[in-house]
Amino acid sequence: MKKLKYTIYLVALFFSWGNASAQSISKENIPAVVLNSFQLKFPNAKDIYWKLIDGNYEVKCKVNDKVNIVIMDHRGQVLRYQQDLYISEIPESMLKIIRSKAPLFDVGDADKFVEGEKTRYEINFKIDGKHQYFWIDDKGHLVKYRKELHYEEIPASIMNFITTNFGRFDDIDRAKYVEENGKKIYIVAGEIKDSEHIFLFDDKVKLLEHQQDLKDSEIPAPIMNTVNQSFKGYNIKDADLKNNRGVMTYTLRIRKSDKTVYVTFNPKGEILNTK
Repeated sequence: MKKLKYTIYLVALFFSWGNASAQSISKENIPAVVLNSFQLKFPNAKDIYWKLIDGNYEVKCKVNDKVNIVIMDHRGQVLRYQQDLYISEIPESMLKIIRSKAPLFDVGDADKFVEGEKTRYEINFKIDGKHQYFWIDDKGHLVKYRKELHYEEIPASIMNFITTNFGRFDDIDRAKYVEENGKKIYIVAGEIKDSEHIFLFDDKVKLLEHQQDLKDSEIPAPIMNTVNQSFKGYNIKDADLKNNRGVMTYTLRIRKSDKTVYVTFNPKGEILNTK
């Protein structure tokens, strides 16, 4: 069973360190201005590895036995910076915030992120096999909190809503609770009648978004007509339905030879987006 990918901003990390176009690069091929800037800023760096990412330079190194990741532009200016932290380096004001959510914990990992004028800390650990993540700014404000939930921690009202309107879960793959920008969100994902579903609820049990994996036979006829007319020769590899606050869209992954296209439709079969 294909697993749906949930891309809503509420579950995106504050920084994206994606490197889909990254390639390793030797020290000899680093511009002198970039290399000199790095060496001035990190004179004690060891275990240095360079990558070229979208025209910028990523360097991963260790300073005082702590991992550091730096993104620099072609002029040697630091764009983003990530540093591992010792537990002793976590400010007490941040530990106080964490204790308000989890009175007893052992920090699993702590990192400091700097991008421009923004500094944030990411701290995570496990309790009873479930991760908890905290994103806190340098002023001691909780920016985002995410907690993986055990089945019994999912509000009964949410489970009752899902069962009544969509059916009983065959299996729950994951459940999360997220606080961000004053919003409290529950995310529950799993299989219902052999189909993958993802539900997004607020803390008032209002369904904000629902995504569902579709069989070909469940794709509306107007959409199939558009596919047959506008994408002749393509085969449907996957189909998803998204209901975002009452707005329905369908996304199909279609393939012809070695070319894959993602097409989003409205229920009338009109094309909204192609990529």
